[in-house]
Amino acid sequence: MKVVDLTLTIHEGMPCFPVSWYPSPKFEDILHVDNDPTNSHRYASKALLFSHGGTHLDSPKHYAYFDCKETIDIVPVDTLVNDCVWVHFPDKQNLEPITAEDLEKATAGKVIEGKTLLITTGYTDRNWEVRDDYFQVSPYLAVDAAEWMVAKKIKLVAIDFQTDKPGDASFPVHNELLSHKIYIQEYITNVQGLIDAEIGDEFIMSIGALKLKDLEASTCRVFAIKV
Repeated sequence: MKVVDLTLTIHEGMPCFPVSWYPSPKFEDILHVDNDPTNSHRYASKALLFSHGGTHLDSPKHYAYFDCKETIDIVPVDTLVNDCVWVHFPDKQNLEPITAEDLEKATAGKVIEGKTLLITTGYTDRNWEVRDDYFQVSPYLAVDAAEWMVAKKIKLVAIDFQTDKPGDASFPVHNELLSHKIYIQEYITNVQGLIDAEIGDEFIMSIGALKLKDLEASTCRVFAIKV
C-alpha cells in the first residue's frame, strides 16, 4: 500500500487570508514537565484553530445552503473516504482559470460520477509561505468548471489553489458547488509526493475532517491511498 500526505502543516505564524477577521493559530502548553503536579513529565496542550485554516473542507453551510443543516459533522463517510480521480495542470499560470474544457480533456475516458476529483497545479507547493501575495495571484476554478462538475455529479472537489478568482467577492464557484452539495477541499499540498510515489491518477482519498457539531468547515488531514 502507498500513502501520500496531502496536508499543510498548521503552525503559529502560518499564512492567513488577509482580512481582519481571519484568526491565526495559537498553541499553548497547559501542562508541561515543569508544572506537572504529579511529576509525571507530561505535556498537555490547547490549540486555537480556524476551521478554514490551511488544508480544510467546506460544507454547504459555509454559504448557508440547505437551511444550514448540511454541516461538517454530518458529511457522509463515503464522501470523506472515496475513490478519487486526479488531474494535474502544471502549466497553469498565476490568475489563470481551470475551465470546463480543461477538465473535460483531462478526464476523457474516465468514470468520475460519484467520485472525488483532485485538481492540482503545484501552486501551493511553489508558493505557500514563499509569496506574500499567495492569496492574491492564485489560479482558480472558472464558473463553467463548477457547472461541469455539477453535471458530472462528483461528490467532492479537492484543489491546491483558491476556489474562486482572487478578488471576486461574489464567490460564484463556491456557490455553484455548495448549492449542489459538492464539498470543497481547499489547499491541498505535496503534489510532488504523488508524482514521486508513482501512485497513478486514480486512488482513494481519505479526508479526516473533525466532527465539529453544527459548524460549516473543518481543518483536515488528507491522504491519497493506493492499495
